[in-house]
Amino acid sequence: MSPRSQMQANALGAQAILPAETPPSALLDKVGAMLGLLRDSGPETVLQRRFVRASAAFAGLLEAAGSDGPLPVQAINDSVEAINRAADDGNLDTWLDMVWQHDDATYQHCLLVSGLVAAFARKLGFGESDRQLMTTAAVLHDVGKARIPLDILRKPGRLTPAERAVICQHPQIGHDMLVAQGGFAPAVLAAVLSHHEMLDGSGYPHGIGADRIPDPVRMITICDIYAALIERRSYKAPMSPEEAFATLIGMGDKLDRDLLRAFGNVVLNSSVARLGKMMARPAASAAAEDAA
Repeated sequence: MSPRSQMQANALGAQAILPAETPPSALLDKVGAMLGLLRDSGPETVLQRRFVRASAAFAGLLEAAGSDGPLPVQAINDSVEAINRAADDGNLDTWLDMVWQHDDATYQHCLLVSGLVAAFARKLGFGESDRQLMTTAAVLHDVGKARIPLDILRKPGRLTPAERAVICQHPQIGHDMLVAQGGFAPAVLAAVLSHHEMLDGSGYPHGIGADRIPDPVRMITICDIYAALIERRSYKAPMSPEEAFATLIGMGDKLDRDLLRAFGNVVLNSSVARLGKMMARPAASAAAEDAA
């Protein structure tokens, strides 16, 4: 911020000048204001600001994970804080609309799952520390995908059996990354490793059953599958919230029914009576199997 540096910046046409040590959140706010994204301080603008911060943090996280570097703990914490405060606003639909504007499928999915988990934990009345733990687990649940080849990760169509086998390695990869770095809570490690496990033992990577799947992991699994069903992808149309929730119900004993009923109140604002009626529907669909 020397006078000479500022003169040079102004000569180059700078619209704003910030110190090199400016925190990322302040930098994002300034750029957002310059682009006209943050015109006021209304609820939607505040949510937009939180979304931008969470998205930027995800970029740093996935870049570090893909380059074998240490995961940026501060960026993870910043993302968790932004997502939990967004959940406090209670406007899940607006958050989802912002997520769907993201053109990267991995970012989109991680932001979507994290927002759903944060809203779910808030709905269940979790305390601040437990909410932070849950959202951290959601933010990191797919970190192993950063080391999956992009031609598989971004394939615009269904995966071959061989490609699916590679994708199925991401929970173990992510878990091993976190263990190697150290400092992550056991609940976070469990969620990263087991979010594709099913209560009936039909999941992956280890085919464990209900007795080894704790409630936080069950919650993230529900949010993960629901997110995959409502996502907009090149090879499939997104399901409506009602269709996606009915598909989860159709998975039967693979998912925790009590948690699923509570989740319905998050994404559908449904009455217990309506959910109870849906619980009677049998049969899992092929769409649910693909999402899982």
